[in-house]
Amino acid sequence: MHRFVRMAVLLIISTLYGCGGSGGNWQLETQSFTSDSYQFPAGRTAMISFSAVGLTNLPVPISAIDMTVTLPQEINVTTVSGTSGQLDTTTVVPGSALGGTNLAYGSYADTARTLQLSMATTSSSYRSGEFLRLYVKVPAGVNVTLGALRTLNSPVALVKVVGYDPVTQSTVTLTSNVVVTINAAQFQ
Repeated sequence: MHRFVRMAVLLIISTLYGCGGSGGNWQLETQSFTSDSYQFPAGRTAMISFSAVGLTNLPVPISAIDMTVTLPQEINVTTVSGTSGQLDTTTVVPGSALGGTNLAYGSYADTARTLQLSMATTSSSYRSGEFLRLYVKVPAGVNVTLGALRTLNSPVALVKVVGYDPVTQSTVTLTSNVVVTINAAQFQ
C-alpha cells in the first residue's frame, strides 16, 4: 500500500513539475523543430533541449549526465554574474522525461563559448528522453540555425554518464553506451 501511495505522489509531482516556473509568460509552441534549417528566433528567447539515447540496452537506469556544449557566436545565455560563470537557475532546468527529484546546473566560459552542463536524477527508470532544457537568447537582427549548433557539437561531448546498480550498490559508467541529441523549440 505504501508503495502505491508513493508511486501516486511521484506521478502527481512529475505531472505538475513543468507547471509554473517563469511566471507563466512563456508558451512553448506545439510544433517540434528537428530540422537543421530551423532558425532560432532573433530578438527572442528559445529553448534548446538535450535528450539521451542508449546505443544498447542499458544495464541500469541513468542517474547523471555531464557534458560540454559549444554555442555559436550568435547565441547568449544568462549567468549569475557577468558574461561567464554559473548559469542562472532559470537558464538550465531538468527535462520533461525525468521523474523524481532532479537537478540541472551548469557554467559558461564566454571566451571559449563553452557550457559545462550537468543533470542528476533520483529516478530509477530514466533510460532515454529529454533530460535538460537550456534557455538562450538570440539578439535582434541575427540569424543562426539549429544546424549550426548541431555542427559545433557533433557529437555532443559527454564527460561522463553514470547509473546506479541497486543490486551491487555501485555506480556503473554508461558513457560509451549513450549519445545526446540536440533539439529546439520556440517561445513566445
